Amino acid sequence: MTAPRTMPANAPSPGLRPVRLDAYRYAIGLIPGLEFFENALLVYFAAYVAGGVDASPKEFVWMTTAYGIASVLAILKQQWLVERIGYRRYLTVSLLLYACGAVVAGTTESVTQLVVARTLQGACAGSWMSACRILAQVSFPAERRGKAVQTFALMLFTCMAAAPLVGSLLVARYTWRMLFLCTAPLAVMLAALAWFSVPDIGRLRDRQTGGGSYPFLPFMAFALAMGGLQVVLQEMRYSLWLQTPWLPLLTAAAVGALVWFAYHQWEHPAPFIQLQSLRRREFQVGLLLFVFYYYLANTQSYLLPRLFEQGFGFTIEHTGQLLGYSSLLTVLLLIAYFRFAKFITQKKYLIISGFAMTIVTCVWLGALPPDAGQAQLYGILALKSVFGIFVVLPVANLTFKTFDHESFVHGYRLKNILRQLSGSFAVSTIVAFEQHRDALHRTRLSEATNPFNPAFSQTLDSLTAALTHAGVAVSQAHGAALAQIAQIIQRQAAFLTFIDGFHFVAIVALCGGIFAALQQRLN
Repeated sequence: MTAPRTMPANAPSPGLRPVRLDAYRYAIGLIPGLEFFENALLVYFAAYVAGGVDASPKEFVWMTTAYGIASVLAILKQQWLVERIGYRRYLTVSLLLYACGAVVAGTTESVTQLVVARTLQGACAGSWMSACRILAQVSFPAERRGKAVQTFALMLFTCMAAAPLVGSLLVARYTWRMLFLCTAPLAVMLAALAWFSVPDIGRLRDRQTGGGSYPFLPFMAFALAMGGLQVVLQEMRYSLWLQTPWLPLLTAAAVGALVWFAYHQWEHPAPFIQLQSLRRREFQVGLLLFVFYYYLANTQSYLLPRLFEQGFGFTIEHTGQLLGYSSLLTVLLLIAYFRFAKFITQKKYLIISGFAMTIVTCVWLGALPPDAGQAQLYGILALKSVFGIFVVLPVANLTFKTFDHESFVHGYRLKNILRQLSGSFAVSTIVAFEQHRDALHRTRLSEATNPFNPAFSQTLDSLTAALTHAGVAVSQAHGAALAQIAQIIQRQAAFLTFIDGFHFVAIVALCGGIFAALQQRLN
């Protein structure tokens, strides 16, 4: 099998001036950092976006699903585009189109328009992480590559840390639309930075014009497979799999298309993704650990702000500050990790301890009372900030350590396909879990609100008397007391739902920790 043509591993940095070289190093970190920043905004403040366009939970999941599918397809098509226009033009154009998508998303008036806008953004931004990480790997000489990779990771974590701080201020002082609109000028500035700093590399000037190396049919087969499986997973939360014939038929078609795509990529001389990398045991293990990490990171990011606001009654600005400062602690720990990682030889135990900290964090949150204060959250947030450093960085190093440039390019694209799918699946499952548990708790709590329950009758009489004493008319006090009891039930149901969610996350983290502990080749 002949390897597909990719960007040569020559280093452009000696031909760049020092200022331009530093700009290039920061550009390949900030560009994917913008995607991480906006995705974190949407996960943290999902309730405000869904409420802004009056989207049901099912419709909101469609938005994340559309972004995920478009991102995966963009990763598959990335090399084809780079070979024709080069990395410089590819990043510049995709950033400008992403800015257009941000403006459309920020001015939308319906769920359908928002889904279309997010699809455009996913098609533009989905491949930034793989493109920029590949650039850091293959365009810097060995003596400068380590610093470039560290800058890349530092920019990603810093952008994610800024999301809750910036987002809480935007939503509190303006509207949810600013979550999208604020990224448009950032994308335009990064497009200018990319045009100035990124070398004109990756384009194959002597390529064949026929384009036979990238057939259209397998690309569409993969698109059908991903779209079909996402639809099936989403609809199974609302109906039984065998209740209607179209779900089994769609599942069979999607699985068949995926199997044919895998066979085609395995046999084709110039595949989208070189699946031969999957033969390596450490790569298989690394991919599964990445899936665990991205799933846990997205579910926790979705649950935490909702628990703080709806469960503990914090304001949105207060919530953003707590989550933002916790994320900034992660950045500081990242810098420390870069300095001391070379002294840690048993990285397997580092990964296991990362999962263990997530379990402790979730169980600790589940033990807090509904009136918990800020001081009781410091330890929990500190533990949460360690999770990403202890898991994703050692796993990234161990997964790709033995890869050459060609294998790294294909392996990293496959890893980022799983990243996008894991993030989309995480939001879908946690939203479904939240709906189910909230309905269950509301039903159980409402069962106690009847005149035959002495506690309910006493509470209703006390609230009615208090409202009457406060000046509310007697004819209205009874109804107002019932409304207050309904609000109490709603808050208690929400609080119990979030606690159940963290217990679920703890179980997933336990599975990840056990899987890591059973591996013999993580060091």
